[in-house]
Amino acid sequence: MSLFNNHFDLLTRLVSASEQRQQVISHNIANVNTPNYRRLDLDFESALAAEIRRGDRSIGSPAEASVIQTQGLPTRSDGNNVDIDKEIGALGKNALLQQVYLQLMGTEMNQMKRAMEG
Repeated sequence: MSLFNNHFDLLTRLVSASEQRQQVISHNIANVNTPNYRRLDLDFESALAAEIRRGDRSIGSPAEASVIQTQGLPTRSDGNNVDIDKEIGALGKNALLQQVYLQLMGTEMNQMKRAMEG
């Protein structure tokens, strides 16, 4: 498999994982006032490390990032542990990362196009 395909496949997986994380963060924000709700997160870093370790063997298989309940956060009197300020920050950080991944995908595609045009 070419280096282009490996990079592009990894970037595709990163975009997919960032979309999943966006959904989880949005779910946390939607439940900020739900009693006994526990903050969820996507185990993004472990999923990325696993993708890198698998290398070529993982090409074509779906990314497997798992949703986890965040432990050790301060809990309000209603049992909820979502901090809206942290969630908004996480949402912004995730959006920036997704934008970087998409720009890198565009760069990869442009390089391939130039190579094909000679």
